[in-house]
Amino acid sequence: MFEFFILFFIAIPAVFQISTQIFPWYANLHPQYICLAIGLISLSHLAFHAGMAFHTKKYAGVMTSTNRINLDYRDILFYSKWAWSFAIVAMVLAVAAGPSNLFVGRFQIERVPFEGLTQQFLFMCRSLSLLSMIMLLFLVKYSPNSKIKIQNIYFLAMFLLPFIAINYLPALPRFVLFGIFIALSTFVIDYFNTKNKASVAIFSIVVLFIVFPGIKSLGREELDLSGALLRADSSVISSYLLRVDFDAFMQIVSTVEYYIKDIGPIRYGVNFIGVILFFVPRALWANKPLDTGQIVSADLGYFYNNVSSPLQAEALMGFGFIGPFVIFFLLAFYISRIEFHAKSLNNCIPLPSSFFIYAILMGFIAIVMRGALNAVAAQFCTAFIALYLMQFVKSNIRFNKIKQLSNFNVSKGN
Repeated sequence: MFEFFILFFIAIPAVFQISTQIFPWYANLHPQYICLAIGLISLSHLAFHAGMAFHTKKYAGVMTSTNRINLDYRDILFYSKWAWSFAIVAMVLAVAAGPSNLFVGRFQIERVPFEGLTQQFLFMCRSLSLLSMIMLLFLVKYSPNSKIKIQNIYFLAMFLLPFIAINYLPALPRFVLFGIFIALSTFVIDYFNTKNKASVAIFSIVVLFIVFPGIKSLGREELDLSGALLRADSSVISSYLLRVDFDAFMQIVSTVEYYIKDIGPIRYGVNFIGVILFFVPRALWANKPLDTGQIVSADLGYFYNNVSSPLQAEALMGFGFIGPFVIFFLLAFYISRIEFHAKSLNNCIPLPSSFFIYAILMGFIAIVMRGALNAVAAQFCTAFIALYLMQFVKSNIRFNKIKQLSNFNVSKGN
């Protein structure tokens, strides 16, 4: 998914945009900054592969071993309760956001007080609903306990309609829609198989550029098949790649220009802190970080500021030129670590917690890569924070049991 985004949403659009000298938002980009941006993207890509290579080398001795364990009754019950809880919280947040807002696009949300909070609730309920669905599907597929498996099947069946309502397809942004399909497909497609990766990549191009526009047209109460079929014509692909949907490369170049000209200070990681603390309302945190894309585009005089801010730009603005190397190196190491534990070996089930993160990360990596981070934090951070909270509780339960058993053995020895 990382390479998919780099290729089809940065590299290929950049070729067409540079060759025609037409950029999204009518930007006028200087060749100097274009060259520096290409260097920044290359450095980030190199750092990503360095992070993967470092993980492979560090864990080379254990890559062929398997430390998977079968789910016991307590694990199944624990994950089931949390999956049900996440689903219930998602539905509560959906009600708080306003049921009518679930069925309209983000630019059509009713202008009501606390509109920003409404948007946050929408992001959070969709993120939790996807996490709950992933957990339920995992438990139905791998649970050896027939009783709890049946209970999860019943709950999944009851949650299906609320899930569809919360994630009403025509109302979702393209990357969110794409992420949901990818995340749920991890249960039926083995993405560790190279042939499957290639097939899904090719299929995804068709889905993103032909199928999804048709779904979006349904949200406008029309079915624009002619527009979808027109995009399949190679003669109009180049013009399509000049649209604002492909502003990632332009935003990286603009951020490089902003940085080189020293128009404003770098953010010293504040944009990443804003991601972690996304749930704090701006009413309580007056200086809550703004979107990086908004800051850059406003200071450069662009007429429209609700733009993307790819991770390369966020890293540059956060920590200077060392930022992209560090951020992408750590991202690759983290992804490699998650995939190592999520991969099924020797017919053993994947490690549940790692598989949940793996599926969620598959769904949200394109959103993370496109940004702006502070604008989309609630979409992906909600699920990750919920997962880590669940694992924190599970670890403490296990630690307390070990401690109690140790104290019992000591007292028995005495």
